[in-house]
Amino acid sequence: MKTKVFLLVASLLFSVTGHAKLAGKNVVLVHGFQAGDLSNPPNISKQQQNANSYWNSYWGSRAEAKLYWSSASRVTGGIKDSIRTQIKQLEANRTCASGCVFVTHSTGDLVLRDALTRLGQWGVNSNNFRVLAVLDFAGAGGGTEIADVAFNVANGSGIINSVQKGAVNLFLGFTPTTSAIGVLNDLRPTIARSTATSSNATPRLRFVGAGDQYLRVTKGFIKGYDDSVVPFHSACGSRSAGDYESCNRGIRTNGQLKNSRAPSSLYASHYPILMGDDTDHSEAINSSRSGDFATVVNDRTFNGIRADFNDYTERKWWSWWTKVRLVRNGSNKSMSANVYDTLNN
Repeated sequence: MKTKVFLLVASLLFSVTGHAKLAGKNVVLVHGFQAGDLSNPPNISKQQQNANSYWNSYWGSRAEAKLYWSSASRVTGGIKDSIRTQIKQLEANRTCASGCVFVTHSTGDLVLRDALTRLGQWGVNSNNFRVLAVLDFAGAGGGTEIADVAFNVANGSGIINSVQKGAVNLFLGFTPTTSAIGVLNDLRPTIARSTATSSNATPRLRFVGAGDQYLRVTKGFIKGYDDSVVPFHSACGSRSAGDYESCNRGIRTNGQLKNSRAPSSLYASHYPILMGDDTDHSEAINSSRSGDFATVVNDRTFNGIRADFNDYTERKWWSWWTKVRLVRNGSNKSMSANVYDTLNN
């Protein structure tokens, strides 16, 4: 009976997918912001269902576990408590004893960054729980200006016009109120950039898009290039919020080897790997093909995880015969498929 009770409790703690690996290591998924949570805060069972649905398109069948959390909560509040419980369960099960690869999307970047700085205070035994690397797709660790707009709309502060309200409504599916804004508070760039600021040695591999979503109406409120939700200053892992058009000064999102506005420095252990000129926020983690991918950091090994994309450099007519660096046949797969197939070799 005690065993049955333990298994029942364990099943409520995190969503397990079963025996899927990347480079021989277990994969753990951390989802991003889910707007529906704000207007209808989910219970644990619903959070698990949402987490499963979130990753269905590509990564769900390729992971050993999915962590879940409610967007109606705050990163350093209810979200932290939920993630702590689930990480302690992974520790107890030794799921990551030989090292796990974590995959995050959007706000999951900030959620996991906060969690990784707390492992010591949570008493997590590094012999039973090791994170080898984190793959951050459209990482919102530096926040997004869309959250500022949503906050202002919810609070009626500043000069709010119909365009701002329309953009937020299209993004969320409803008009937020002060009592229903949750983790959007933490996604405001000034707050996101003051959360979990201590350096962490865990490699964060960044996969960044610049595509269009939400009819492009959100782009007008975001600083620099973006995937219609997350700006490059966040997705690239920049130490400062700026008007950037690339993650590296020597290459553009379409692969052109030309000077670009890019961060002068990145957070510790943050490595931009791929940029997709046409990849929007959702396409980063689903099965949709979204064009070519430019390599930024390549031919590197991170704690046994090899990032060695088959890229090439040649002059292109559409680039006025300047050099372009792209993943060979990258447009034949989605961003996530390119990443998984390459890192899983």
